Amino acid sequence: MTKKRNQNDSYMAFDGRLTPEIRQRLRAKRYELGLPFQRVAAFFGVNWSTFRKWEQGPTESCELCYRPRLEAFLNGEYDSVLRSLALPKATVKQEDSQDIPQEVMQCLERVSNAYRLCQTRPDLREKIVRRIDRATAATMAGLISPPGQTRFILEDDDDE
Repeated sequence: MTKKRNQNDSYMAFDGRLTPEIRQRLRAKRYELGLPFQRVAAFFGVNWSTFRKWEQGPTESCELCYRPRLEAFLNGEYDSVLRSLALPKATVKQEDSQDIPQEVMQCLERVSNAYRLCQTRPDLREKIVRRIDRATAATMAGLISPPGQTRFILEDDDDE
């Protein structure tokens, strides 16, 4: 781990070793953002216990593929997207949601969370939007098709 000056703040380079100082900074950053292990771990694509081990031990180093993202995390590059994960969910007024089943509201929340978690993966964000658009278009086409003649085609060769 080395430090070098950035424009306004100190920048921390991360070599993958989880020293006591790095562990303390991981914990401080997670607390600062108000995130439980589960949410910050989901952002990194690891199990919550893996992130806990990075923060508290006994893991001594992380895999090479996580080093750039952990370095960016330690240096605050993901703060805005991670803060949005800690915000209370927007609530829909009761009178506005009376005709929307709970399962639909939960589905919309899952899509919203998945989209936020894909902050660093614009390719996945685009895929989410494309698939939702296709599902919606297929459903709307079903509304104008005679009963029994509706076909839902959601797969697309460019998605895989």
